[in-house]
Amino acid sequence: MRHTTHDAWLPIVLGALYVAQGLTFGMMMEALPALLRSGGVSLELVALIPAAAVPWMVKVFWAPLVDNRGSRRLGRRRGWILPTQAVLVAALLTVAALPLDANGAVVIIGLLGLASLAASTQDIATDGLAAGRLGRPRMSQAGSLQVGGMMTGTLIGGAGTLVLSDLLSPSIALSVMAGLIALSAVPVLLWREPPPVTGSDEAPARLRAFFRSRTGWALAGLALVFANGHAVNTALARLFLVDQSWSLSHIGMVLGSGTAVTVILGSILATSLVRRFGAVPVALTGLLLATAGPLLWLYTAWAGSAIPLALALTAVVTDGVGSGLCFAAVLTLAFRFAHGGRQAGTDLTMVQCLHGFGGMAMVGVSTFLTAKTGFVWGFTASIGCILVAMVALLATWRTCDPAPAPGSSASTDESFSHEQPLANA
Repeated sequence: MRHTTHDAWLPIVLGALYVAQGLTFGMMMEALPALLRSGGVSLELVALIPAAAVPWMVKVFWAPLVDNRGSRRLGRRRGWILPTQAVLVAALLTVAALPLDANGAVVIIGLLGLASLAASTQDIATDGLAAGRLGRPRMSQAGSLQVGGMMTGTLIGGAGTLVLSDLLSPSIALSVMAGLIALSAVPVLLWREPPPVTGSDEAPARLRAFFRSRTGWALAGLALVFANGHAVNTALARLFLVDQSWSLSHIGMVLGSGTAVTVILGSILATSLVRRFGAVPVALTGLLLATAGPLLWLYTAWAGSAIPLALALTAVVTDGVGSGLCFAAVLTLAFRFAHGGRQAGTDLTMVQCLHGFGGMAMVGVSTFLTAKTGFVWGFTASIGCILVAMVALLATWRTCDPAPAPGSSASTDESFSHEQPLANA
């Protein structure tokens, strides 16, 4: 097999891997709950499926292992990516072969947990590869690749699996998705990972090393809040449309597919905008645009009238594009922080886990608030989350996104410094 180390191949490798991870997530969180329920599985068992995604929430605890260990023959990152890809495909093919009913549900949920473990471990290695190999001026591309790839995969794995299940059969649909994930390994097989740039005498990766600089603390605070507004808005909008008697297919098309497509669009736009204006200004602009989404939902909930399709689409587009801009810009900051370090995968995993924890906590709180007080206060909480994110961005601007000198045309990617040690570090 012919291998290449050409730098132009790396974005293809990364894009394929991020799409594969999104495919897994979409199948697990969107398609399989519906397929199992249609097979007569009880809601109590279906409710256990999110527990299979726990590895995504706690992967930070084995991220240092992935950073510290690698294969001499396959490569430091490639040595993790290829085996975990094989485990992921094998688990999903086994799911495709099992009956989607009460008899197979428990085994399927266990296999989904194994698939999550493989995919989340692969994600650590993929993030480390992106941060370590793309080069500092291309960190905005890394952020966009991650957001766009994950959302594309989620759309295909979720809506695509359900459509194929209707046209063919659930077993064939799940097998096709597993095959697509297997195909994503082809660019990895064709690409040969260069030897590590860093020396072997460097300190091993440690979780506490993330917090040894002001930038690490600033990113941790930012990660906890930057995406909460979008998470709350999307969760409540889905419930709001159910109460407005929208069909599930209509909700999936407008809110599910519409959000995915517009977030992808926003992340694509962010690549060039971050290079020109800086990550924090782009993130702030995205949040400002995203505010229109919950404001429109809030207006409809307050008016107590049915929401027109045009208004719903406007809310979805503004929230999706704005959130895509913000997500890619903030992830650019995280990729810059991790770039060139011994523990790039650990640093990025820390940001992602804090981001996931913050969103999960706020969705739970806002849903409880909505149940007690109504959707008006729920969507108000979503707007509040966006304002908190704006304040966090402004407070950490100089630490996370130092700008070039006035009049300079240098990219902010090139001016970023990872090392901003604490006074007592």
